[in-house]
Amino acid sequence: MVCIGEDCAVSSKDKTAGRRGLAGTVFVQKIAGALSEEGKSLGEIVDAVKSAISSMGTMGVCLSPCSVPGSGPMFQVPHDTIELGLGVHGEAGVGRMKMDTAEKVVETVLNHMTNPDNTSRIEVNKGDSVALLVNNLGSTAYLELYIIARDTIKYLEARGVSVERTYVGPFVTSQEMAGMSLTLLRLDDTRRRCLDAPTTAHGWFPVCPSPSTGTLRTTRTRVQLCTDTQEAATTTADATKVDKDTAQQIFHVVSAVCNSLMTAEEQLNDLDRACGDGDCGSTLAKGAKAILSALGSADTPGLPCQTPAVLLQEMATIVEKSMGGASGGLYSLFLTAGAQSVMTSVTPASWTAALKAGVASIIRYGGADPGDRTMLDPLHSAAEVLQALQGETADTMATLKEAVETAVNSAQRTASMAARAGRASYVSTDRLTRPDPGAQAVAIWMRAIYSTLEK
Repeated sequence: MVCIGEDCAVSSKDKTAGRRGLAGTVFVQKIAGALSEEGKSLGEIVDAVKSAISSMGTMGVCLSPCSVPGSGPMFQVPHDTIELGLGVHGEAGVGRMKMDTAEKVVETVLNHMTNPDNTSRIEVNKGDSVALLVNNLGSTAYLELYIIARDTIKYLEARGVSVERTYVGPFVTSQEMAGMSLTLLRLDDTRRRCLDAPTTAHGWFPVCPSPSTGTLRTTRTRVQLCTDTQEAATTTADATKVDKDTAQQIFHVVSAVCNSLMTAEEQLNDLDRACGDGDCGSTLAKGAKAILSALGSADTPGLPCQTPAVLLQEMATIVEKSMGGASGGLYSLFLTAGAQSVMTSVTPASWTAALKAGVASIIRYGGADPGDRTMLDPLHSAAEVLQALQGETADTMATLKEAVETAVNSAQRTASMAARAGRASYVSTDRLTRPDPGAQAVAIWMRAIYSTLEK
């Protein structure tokens, strides 16, 4: 008989049941099955799997327990705590730690698994090759599992251990437990061959052939492709420059726009919870923070405020990289298109043309139109009013004030409009009783522009 007991959390020397068999049982079964398919004798298989068990270790953690059907949770875990060293039958762990990053959790687990003072440790030394199994204990998302896998590989490689195989998935689960376990198996030719052997077993998740998962590793230098539009933008030598006072004014406008969006983060998130995924404010605030960070101080700006076309192009690159989501793409398109209109002249008329070009770009690539209950509604309304600035006799500030008021009213009217684009179009009209968050954001930053220029 072969008993699997690779648990690295238990180090008791009393008359307990001994080390538990955890997710490492999957490796043992895979090796035993592959050797059987090769026609090995029972004695050879037993010797091979016993050797594998002695070269293997597992430890698990969780954020919440599991429940036996019809009963309550098996134990309780405080919301700011992580349970350490638990089993797969719903039993609690051997210790706890405060909530921390995935990287710190991995470090804590692996330090314990390999601690020389731990009687149930696994021996892993510099130069060893291992297989890593990141096991989902129940309800952990794959996104989190792959973060754990990445941090585990980084930890081991930093100590000279080669991670040749990585397996991620729900191999040995414990109902709905939110947790994971790490299993390390030292590799030799036999174990490597058995793990790679083909199988039709439903629960076996083969390795993913990607350098980022610890398999098919390569030391070849990756080719760096030049795709950075910021580099191209900063070499735009023929773009029109403005005087120092105007550049300072532009600096303060950009700063005010960013601060207004950061201040309105929770307000916009609240609006977005009713019609989207609740992160509109956070997404815009993320972009605003990135721009402010690049903007620097008024005395020595980090962005080219004296060259508006280049400034808009660089801001487009920043929001595309920092914001993410549809908003990041749309605002990047908006700013990139607008930059062309202030390339050869910087006047109220050219700024109006920039706004119109940005609106046209969003319509073209975003798939929405004015009247669809999106950010386009206040943008389009304001652009229509600002059209008056194409004439030489128009009062710039009075026209801008009217455009901002129109944008604010247009954003408010989205509360009673039918959504025909964006995430809101999937939501029941009964729930769309408040302004669109994207439209409201436009009203907020346009109001910030006017307030700054009015001073």
